[in-house]
Amino acid sequence: MALVTLCPGCDTTFRVNAVQLQAHSGDVRCGHCRQVFNGFATLITVSESVIEYPPELESPPINEPEVPAVPEVPTVPTVSAESFAVATNSDDVIDLSLSADSNQAVIATSDNFLSTEKPAKQSQGRWGSAANVFLLLLLIGQIVYINRTELTVIAPGIRPYLERYCAIMACIVPYPQDIKQWGIEASDLQKNILRQPEVTTLSATIRNHAPFSQALPALQLSLLDEHDQLVVSRIFTAQDYLREENKSQQFIESQHEIEIRLDFDSSDLDVLGYRLLLLYL
Repeated sequence: MALVTLCPGCDTTFRVNAVQLQAHSGDVRCGHCRQVFNGFATLITVSESVIEYPPELESPPINEPEVPAVPEVPTVPTVSAESFAVATNSDDVIDLSLSADSNQAVIATSDNFLSTEKPAKQSQGRWGSAANVFLLLLLIGQIVYINRTELTVIAPGIRPYLERYCAIMACIVPYPQDIKQWGIEASDLQKNILRQPEVTTLSATIRNHAPFSQALPALQLSLLDEHDQLVVSRIFTAQDYLREENKSQQFIESQHEIEIRLDFDSSDLDVLGYRLLLLYL
């Protein structure tokens, strides 16, 4: 293990030893920004493996300046070029100077000797980011689920993708229902007096004017007497008016029409008129 102290002014780190710090009660001067600070205050121990050494330099021997006599403290040694040169001065503090290769330091910044803390912080950051992404995807999924029908109105082309999504979520994508976008293009109510006088036949053509596919509407047929008063009313669903070969049909595409034919018994009814409405149940 090695002792390292950090300059609070420029965050430069220096390798020191206990003898150097005890020589002047821990007071040192940064060789980079010249700030005086107490080396004990930011002293930590790090593994030798995290220390980066500059290349070996050949230089002539350095004559150590004499240290004022202090009975209890031995003479402060000079730190080799591997780390940093240390000398005393008249301010009675240890001067921490950069090594001969000023572009390299034993430990460049506090990020290096705190590198043992980085993996834990980085791991926490990755887990936090993953959790945020998961929550965002969950929120998007909920929005899509709740508004899946409205999304098909805004962008009809995404219906296949929404149906795949619902296949996973065990849901369906209902077709839009905007009754104002429907129109009755033609209708007729007739009796075949010669062949089946008791049967009345309703024929109608309905059209989807919406720019998107819509669910099939229901029909409300109201039969009226000679005074236009209601005699009877009945609602027919798509399963009632679709032909046998079209029973599985659930929607009509945009700008498409469908032909409707209904036969019902009206032998007991005195009917002279009718009213036909489209609606969603």
